[in-house]
Amino acid sequence: MLKSPLASIVLALAAATPAFASLDWQFNSDVNPLAAIGGPGTATIAVGDFGAGWHNDWGFGSATGYWDLGANGTVTLSIPNLASSIGSHNVMLSIVQWVDDMIFTGNLDYSVPGATQVGAATITPVEDTFLGSWVEYDTVWNLLGNSDPTVITITGPSDGAIFSRISVVPVVPEPTTIIAGALLLLPFGASTLRALRRRRAS
Repeated sequence: MLKSPLASIVLALAAATPAFASLDWQFNSDVNPLAAIGGPGTATIAVGDFGAGWHNDWGFGSATGYWDLGANGTVTLSIPNLASSIGSHNVMLSIVQWVDDMIFTGNLDYSVPGATQVGAATITPVEDTFLGSWVEYDTVWNLLGNSDPTVITITGPSDGAIFSRISVVPVVPEPTTIIAGALLLLPFGASTLRALRRRRAS
């Protein structure tokens, strides 16, 4: 008897599972502030001392544009209603930047109001050239409670930083996990229905 309701619930959950989208900034030009791809949001770059600003002619791998942030330069991501925009309070902040063995060590700092970093930053090589390596810093932030910051601030170290891409990616359960969790509740729902029927019959 439960087969038909079960199939209906599974289909409804699959259809109702929201589509989560990341916000992405690809710095292919010197536009500043730059609008996000994938939703509302802007990235505003403030170049610090000794920073060379935007370039596309230094031969850093296949990147078509990158910013030299300079000493203590900042990138301010303004994202109205962050959790609503990407569908999650848990996000991964990902920055693709240029790192060498002398000056640019990749030590960017992140500030997310009301957030706690989960685990250590992971570093994944993206591309190698004769000058060094692009590395991707993936830092997972847990936005606690109802916190919904509108500003994420990224600050370069005193030695400066060079980056070509920034992403804010939702960390959410897989749709199959959501459906599986809902299916676990079905036996409780069925037993409740049986109890209600017995009560009505009596």
